[in-house]
Amino acid sequence: MQERIVGTTMPVLELLLDPGEKIVAEAGELSWIGSSIDLHTSTNLAGAKGIFGALKRAAAGGGLFMTEYSASRGPGLVAFATKVPGHILPIDVQPGGTFLVHRHGFLCGTPGVELSIGFQRSLGAGIFGGEGYILQRIAGTGRAWV
Repeated sequence: MQERIVGTTMPVLELLLDPGEKIVAEAGELSWIGSSIDLHTSTNLAGAKGIFGALKRAAAGGGLFMTEYSASRGPGLVAFATKVPGHILPIDVQPGGTFLVHRHGFLCGTPGVELSIGFQRSLGAGIFGGEGYILQRIAGTGRAWV
């Protein structure tokens, strides 16, 4: 998988997937794809264990459904753009480690990445932080873009 972040204020993440590689994103995050990319939408992606896992992910600001993009007929391009000005950052998720990002902060990740709900533990940060107490927790194994 080759990644490229294009732009500064409103960046776009372009991923060139080799045959057999997959990427998972929330429904509605896709900007454009190549003709060799297949899509599969389900509630059981991004670490969701049944309907309750999907509901926890949705409560954290993610979607109830996730879409898996795979290159099955040859290399293909998948692109995701930010919805607000900012930066796209790649993070490597290791077993036992977690990241907390603001609601709607998860852009996409490899299939081993798990997305669920996290809570702000600081009263002051929860009230004055702008996003409240509910955050997205990124765990599992793989690479994610936020």
